[in-house]
Amino acid sequence: MPKAAPVRHLHTEGRPLLMRSKSLTVTLAALLLAVFVGPSMVALAQSYDPDQMIIPPTGFEKRLTKLGRGFSNILFGWAEIPVTFDRKLKEGKGLQYLLGVVPVLGSTRAVMRTATGVFEMVTFPYSDKEINFEPLLEPEYLF
Repeated sequence: MPKAAPVRHLHTEGRPLLMRSKSLTVTLAALLLAVFVGPSMVALAQSYDPDQMIIPPTGFEKRLTKLGRGFSNILFGWAEIPVTFDRKLKEGKGLQYLLGVVPVLGSTRAVMRTATGVFEMVTFPYSDKEINFEPLLEPEYLF
């Protein structure tokens, strides 16, 4: 009886063909990932410098900001009274201070904010280049 020939598996470099195709697929996927994702990683790694990236506002934009700030101060100037009361209450001031001093302080700030709003609305079209557009009161907006 003749001897049967031994079963030969397709081997390449000592590994089965199936394992070789898996490693080829993984290598190809890694290569594609490096080619397409690599350049985008360089773009993500670029630094951000706000002085170079943000365009400074134009004179027209500064004028509109001043007009809006003036309108806001006129509209919400009265709100300085409850805001001042709330701030002093959170600071832990006594009842006598809250009922005696805070209404005067809040009313004074309300008149100041409203008057500043009128000034800013009247003077928004006129400029001294850079100086005239800065807020007169802090905070710039009440809310």
